[in-house]
Amino acid sequence: MKSDQFKLAIIEDNPIILKALEGYFKTASKFELLITAASTEDFVSIWKDQRIDIVLCDIGLPGKSGIEATWYIKRKSYVTQVVMFTVFEDKETIFQALCAGASGYLLKDTPLPKIEEQLIEVMDGGSVMSPQVARMVIGYFNPLLDKVEPNEIDRLTTREIEIISMLQHGASYKTVAKRLFISVDTVKFHIRNIYSKLQISSRTELINKY
Repeated sequence: MKSDQFKLAIIEDNPIILKALEGYFKTASKFELLITAASTEDFVSIWKDQRIDIVLCDIGLPGKSGIEATWYIKRKSYVTQVVMFTVFEDKETIFQALCAGASGYLLKDTPLPKIEEQLIEVMDGGSVMSPQVARMVIGYFNPLLDKVEPNEIDRLTTREIEIISMLQHGASYKTVAKRLFISVDTVKFHIRNIYSKLQISSRTELINKY
């Protein structure tokens, strides 16, 4: 074990998928696999006081769902990142996962090396979604925003899309910061980037344009 490895937990009820993930991440140089569990309940019973940096969590679990697991994880350790790992692509499920505090949403057909790459990106301060999921998030919050030119959407990060969506629904900078577990200064930094990428200069212009 290396001191600079990220502490990883995996919650997945499909034994074939869990075995594949376990085999891959046991040899991944950037991760130390601490916990594997087949349900939220199993995970809760195993996780005591050990530090966990990131959790890869299925949504469709037996018993309490992965979304309920995310609520539990973020309240026990707000610095622990959670990435949802699922076959579900419906807008409501994605929205619930983000509200619970998930930092990303990956589909189960994502190749293992790509999953590793995405988890590292989350630990570096980013948030991750497959392109089709990001588009669905946009459509959930605002059907009109879903019609934005693809080249404009491509310039925005997943985090920036989340922030735009919250601003459109009247959230203050402080509220955005609290929901995303980041500082107000970080929110302002993202907003400056959004304005620059979309060539606008105010929140009013953002809302009027989209």
